[in-house]
Amino acid sequence: MTTEPNPPIDPNTPRELEKARSDLKTLRAELQAARAERDTIRGERDDAIKSRDGLKAQFDKQKSEAEAKLAEATAAVTKAQEDAAEAGKAAKAQADAAVIRAEAKAAAIRLGAVAPEDVVKLIDLDAVKIGENGEVEGLDAVMAAAKEARGYLFSEPPKPGTETGTTKTPAPPKPGDPAPFNAAKADAKDVAANAATLGLKWPPT
Repeated sequence: MTTEPNPPIDPNTPRELEKARSDLKTLRAELQAARAERDTIRGERDDAIKSRDGLKAQFDKQKSEAEAKLAEATAAVTKAQEDAAEAGKAAKAQADAAVIRAEAKAAAIRLGAVAPEDVVKLIDLDAVKIGENGEVEGLDAVMAAAKEARGYLFSEPPKPGTETGTTKTPAPPKPGDPAPFNAAKADAKDVAANAATLGLKWPPT
């Protein structure tokens, strides 16, 4: 068996291998650097995502709090408006009731009520209203019914002097006439003097 001699080695082969190894080493270093850069970029990306999520959560929280405060403020304003409207209605109703009672008292006096205040307390004024024109409505009917049902509270109303013929006014006091005796303001001395003028003994025995 014959063996063939080894072919001659190309003198460039070792240099090419060394260069290939150097290139491979460089490629590996570059790959490692690229991986490191990639990891850095991923870390920065993850940090940015976390920051974004944190800011979003903070924004959502602030938005929710702002919406809650706005809703609370809106509810407070609405309630204040409703309370003001109710207070206005109550004040108007109270004022209307006072006007109606005053008109009822005046009507009772015109109808000859003995005690107008008692008449106003006894009659039902729920049917009496203040119209849009500000006039009292329904009072005449209520007063007429009250006089018919409770006639004992009324007397015949006084007629004007032009109807009775008694338009004559009393003569004014003449100069020098004594002033009328006022027992409410008189003291003991005045009472005794007035009694002497009338021929009475004071103090009585």
